[in-house]
Amino acid sequence: MGLREWIRKRMAEAAEEGDSAPVASLVYSALGEDEQPVRALGEYTSATYPSALADAVRRRNEVAAELRQMDIATESGRRGNTARLAELLQTYPHPLAYEALILAFVDQRRWDEARGVAFAARERRFEVEHSPWPEVRSEIERLKAWSVDDVEELRREAAGELVTPGVANRAASQPVSVGLTPALG
Repeated sequence: MGLREWIRKRMAEAAEEGDSAPVASLVYSALGEDEQPVRALGEYTSATYPSALADAVRRRNEVAAELRQMDIATESGRRGNTARLAELLQTYPHPLAYEALILAFVDQRRWDEARGVAFAARERRFEVEHSPWPEVRSEIERLKAWSVDDVEELRREAAGELVTPGVANRAASQPVSVGLTPALG
């Protein structure tokens, strides 16, 4: 049976069933229905969950569990875990690992490495923002978007080249002494 004969037969079956517009089902029968993109978390079933996404989520959970056990909230904790943070980024590029590693390099005044990690973090953020999976896109919702300029600002502040706004405002509000002494009464 040729394609034309099959289409005629299918259209005749549809007309007998009372369907007046068999075009969509005909196209889907011939070409297969287009997969609808997933738009929300949890729209997968165990049969339709993509294996690449399952692997990424598994690795992300492993890295997140190890980050929770590390003392990355303090300078000494970040310094002590610098090498391990770099290893974790190779396992899964978790945004918290990027942030902790940037801060570890800033703490150690390793500005070039901090800029490099900030650049990599920005590229990863772009990649995550454009992921087809909402499970991946959701990981950057409340995290700082690091840039190379942010690291440069921290370097300038550490070197004393950058005056913070609070200090400038306090200095402006202080009376300026020009060498005059108040009259004694």
